[in-house]
Amino acid sequence: ARMWMEERIGKRINTERVDEALETNPDTVSTACPFCLVMLGDAINEKKSAGEAKETLEVVDVAQLLIKSIKGEVPATAAAE
Repeated sequence: ARMWMEERIGKRINTERVDEALETNPDTVSTACPFCLVMLGDAINEKKSAGEAKETLEVVDVAQLLIKSIKGEVPATAAAE
């Protein structure tokens, strides 16, 4: 229910979660929550603009990962290697 509330102290939750995710050097960040998809996307775009995240980093819904795996699609970074 705190979905539309702004944090008044500490780091914003989307920034905190993206910082945690970036520690693993991911190519993709995934979530099953539509709100989190937007929230994480915003934070990742901020990190990209600041040069703190790879330009190829993407945020996707877990359903997108599932369909890619069913279709046998290779992630862009793996195809480039």
